[in-house]
Amino acid sequence: MSEFMLVLSKNLLRDNKYGMMFRVSVGALISFLDAVTDIYVSFSYYANGLESKADALLAMIAANVVLQLLIVAVQSIDRSWGKTLVEVLVTIFFLRPAVDAYRVSSTGRRKTKAIVDPFVEMLLNKGVELATESIPGCVLQIYVCLTTPEEAGKYALLSIAVNALT
Repeated sequence: MSEFMLVLSKNLLRDNKYGMMFRVSVGALISFLDAVTDIYVSFSYYANGLESKADALLAMIAANVVLQLLIVAVQSIDRSWGKTLVEVLVTIFFLRPAVDAYRVSSTGRRKTKAIVDPFVEMLLNKGVELATESIPGCVLQIYVCLTTPEEAGKYALLSIAVNALT
């Protein structure tokens, strides 16, 4: 009986509009937490004398933001300057995953005026985040925790866990 309920609930989450909203919202929250914990860990690296590691982690975050800003630039070809500025600020303040999740859950796969639809834009942004920040940042933080656990800080494990969840 419990296996049947599990299959039923998985199918409901997969096929239901609210299931998709739940999945993309949780993903957006984890992505935001990933950026926040990475920035915090960078500052703790600076405080503990690991400047080169902190610089590398901040460079990964900057690469993520720059590449997502390029996606915004391409998507904003037909948009006004005001809307483009809002998109730039959303990206700079690490709110891109939440905005992408909202657009996907509210518009779905409907045709929009943008170059690519919201789902494809979300996939592009998530791929950029994984390739430039989450995976390399996780590897770097694991390396630092293994080589210098005292200097890594007590929240480094939380940041590694959030990176892995992302």
